[in-house]
Amino acid sequence: MIFDNFEVDGEPQVLEICPLMGGYFHVYINRRFVTSISYTTEGWRVHFNNNSWLTKDEADIMIELIKSEEIHTQ
Repeated sequence: MIFDNFEVDGEPQVLEICPLMGGYFHVYINRRFVTSISYTTEGWRVHFNNNSWLTKDEADIMIELIKSEEIHTQ
């Protein structure tokens, strides 16, 4: 799912959440990989890999979208 038409610090942003097999999701900002989200036996995990404006609050929103199936899994 792609979210666009917003800015951070005056810069246009495109956020893309791509479902992968096995309960994994990759998150890209402006086509740059920033994190992955996965569902494990311990619950939801966010693996922050790069510096970006993305915080735990935004990751929690993405998890809620996944749980509500607004972001479709494969």
